[in-house]
Amino acid sequence: MKKSITLFLSLLTFVLAIAQNQTVRGVLRDKESQSVIAGAKVYFEGPITNPPSTFEATTTPKGEFVFTDVPVGRYALAVEAKDYQVFSTNNIVVTSGKEVILSYELEQIIERVGEVTIKGKAKGDKPNNDAALISARLFTVDETDRFAGSRGDPARMASNFAGVQGADDSRNDIVVRGNSPQGILWRMEGIDIPNPNHFAIPGTTGGSVSIINNKILGNSDFFTGAFPAEYGNANAGAFDLKLRNGNNQKREFSSQLGLLGWDALAEGNLGKKGGASYLITYRYSTLAMFSKLNIPLGTDAVPNYQDYSFKFNFPLKNNKGNLSFFGIGGWSNIDINISKDTLSSAELYGDNDRDQLFASKMHIWGSSFQYNINKSSYFKATVAASSQNVTAEHQLVFRKVIGTEIIKGDTFQKYRNDSIRRNLSYEFDTKTIAMHAFYNKKFSAKSSMRAGIQLTQYNYSFEDSSLNFNPTSPLYWKFSVRWNSNGTALMAIPYVQWKYKFSPAFTISTGVQMQSYTVNYDPTKTPIALGSANTTKISNTHNSGPLLRFGARYQLTKRDALNLGLGMHSQNQSAYVYYYQKPGNSTPHNLGMDLSKSNHAVLGWDHQMGKASRIKVETYYQALNNLPVEMRMASNGYKGSSFSLANTGSGFSRFFPDSLENTGVGRNYGVEFTVEKFFSKGFYYLASLSIFNAEYQGSDNIWRSSDFNTDYAANGLIAREFVFKNKNSLNIGGKVTFAGARRFSPMDTLNTIYEREYVEKSDLKNTQRFGSPYRRFDIRIAYRINAKKASHEIAFDLVNVTNRKNVLKYSYIDSAPYSRETYQLGFLPLFYYKLDFSL
Repeated sequence: MKKSITLFLSLLTFVLAIAQNQTVRGVLRDKESQSVIAGAKVYFEGPITNPPSTFEATTTPKGEFVFTDVPVGRYALAVEAKDYQVFSTNNIVVTSGKEVILSYELEQIIERVGEVTIKGKAKGDKPNNDAALISARLFTVDETDRFAGSRGDPARMASNFAGVQGADDSRNDIVVRGNSPQGILWRMEGIDIPNPNHFAIPGTTGGSVSIINNKILGNSDFFTGAFPAEYGNANAGAFDLKLRNGNNQKREFSSQLGLLGWDALAEGNLGKKGGASYLITYRYSTLAMFSKLNIPLGTDAVPNYQDYSFKFNFPLKNNKGNLSFFGIGGWSNIDINISKDTLSSAELYGDNDRDQLFASKMHIWGSSFQYNINKSSYFKATVAASSQNVTAEHQLVFRKVIGTEIIKGDTFQKYRNDSIRRNLSYEFDTKTIAMHAFYNKKFSAKSSMRAGIQLTQYNYSFEDSSLNFNPTSPLYWKFSVRWNSNGTALMAIPYVQWKYKFSPAFTISTGVQMQSYTVNYDPTKTPIALGSANTTKISNTHNSGPLLRFGARYQLTKRDALNLGLGMHSQNQSAYVYYYQKPGNSTPHNLGMDLSKSNHAVLGWDHQMGKASRIKVETYYQALNNLPVEMRMASNGYKGSSFSLANTGSGFSRFFPDSLENTGVGRNYGVEFTVEKFFSKGFYYLASLSIFNAEYQGSDNIWRSSDFNTDYAANGLIAREFVFKNKNSLNIGGKVTFAGARRFSPMDTLNTIYEREYVEKSDLKNTQRFGSPYRRFDIRIAYRINAKKASHEIAFDLVNVTNRKNVLKYSYIDSAPYSRETYQLGFLPLFYYKLDFSL
């Protein structure tokens, strides 16, 4: 028996040690006109961490190149093409399980400079959008996996960059330069999309788990300020996600099992000719699977979610463009039933006095068409339909403490239920039909222009009723309707942007856009028929006026460059805020809210250190205006309040504003430092530090720190890759995160008891801080095996390995002292096993 086991293990080791060479292929295009580039020389060198081998190819009339029998490992690539800048990049990972398919866009030169050298330059983080000259970063799928603590999530990955930090460990809301996470724009395939996350709360842009499967992403852009004119309806930052095409020559598959889910991917060619391809993914929650198999999880509050994504791509003949169809979607729900508990507990997402049933779903399906008119211009149009639905049911649980029980040294209270009373029910539904079309023209190597328009039609349905807990209210212990609207809205964003290169060293990018948002309400079409006598229809249009954008880059020396960015931005408010109605009223009272606005100014310096590392410094000032704040009214003595929408947009709670007006202001300013070594010679590092201040004024005209003002945030990432003789590799990395202590407001005890939720003292908003700053240490370990026709990867992502208790906020409890500290995530060990293979 022992001999059989030994023989089996020996054979398994031998099979896994057989490394399969792979095919690497790609296409080159002009960055401005999208025409293919023929006759370019492409050099492929590596593996970087092993004795190097070099491959050379010349692009075909279709702009394509191919390398066959490439050993596995990390490679660098360089391109030399007539009349184009020398292009180089590194960190291309070749594995045995999947072909490597590349796509690069080259910039035409004004005058030739230098000869190609594969070791001399690195593309680094230069964004896809060449109109972005500052506060922009390219991110790759490899980074969403490689960065410790990122969990394959683009938003969590972005929190490693200077000026960006997470708002809550249990969610992926991100704070950019002190702004509310609500100011983030999500765009996919050129079209703006709703919140692409599971467990998405209305009015937020994040969630607990991303719906986006990073395996379907191509290289994408992330912006932190003063972004180009084509990006609208955002005041803080923007994700511009690109979906990659599937393999158009062979069929490949991938499957991954981990604590966050089991997923499968299939891609391949559609037909033997024409180059058409498909790419499909599906994922299901691992914890939900364990629950269905009756595997104990230690809690009944099991997060259930599943999602999918797809892209079908059909190239046009003669390289004239392409037609694609794409989509993503997901469902999620969680039921927190404390009424089933007989012992006290502290559920991460729940309150201690009620059952909570929550569900959300989101889908977007679209089509994109690009037509290359000639070698200097092209037209592109994307249309999409989306839907987003959120529902919740709450019921109060009244119970008595009947004793205590000691378990493993910890004391728990024993409960007996007295009664259960339903206290909240809501359903928010938003459907959109959107279009984005633009024309791009390259006038010369120096000058190019893009002009386009975005149109979005919204259809809203908001329904909400709740039990009034306040004994001073005439509606005490009665249900009142807070939302009861079927509304529509139309948003239009026309824009034009122009880029001009005065010389190889000096480039400017300028543009202008306008935003118009029309919101409509018809009282005769409501989800709940209340028999209201009011039949007056309301339609309000809000215009931004011209919003100017400007960027400039000046290359001082081969190693140093100065960057400047100026931008005027605007954004409409979360839709549900417009349609909120005070309990007892029958008409929404915030339909007249205007657009929020923000003016950005950024100055930056880039310094190239050596061949693959750099220093980057940016300083910025943002002036926020037209922010919605509470009106000065007789009920508050015309003194105003500290409330501002600048503090909303994160967490698991909605908010219920009084009458709002656009008279609030804010300011964010700071400096950011980045020291980075791109992956070369087997390791990389990234260190970032942000020192900033984020303040606002409510209607009381007092300057206060915003909820997101932590004064500073710092990240340090480092990883080392070890490549063995059998071409397998081990990657070990770590991340440390520091941030200033969060601010909070003292509790208004009486109103907290009345409302059964933590109520702040408005006049003391954010005047206190939790005792210690935020600190977290993450470790990632990944081992890749390159076997014949397949690759295996086993990874462990250990989040908060020291199990530090970072305070998040105060939460309501139903007994004295009526509040408790709620902590961010403790130690979270994640793992996954991934298999890539082809047929």
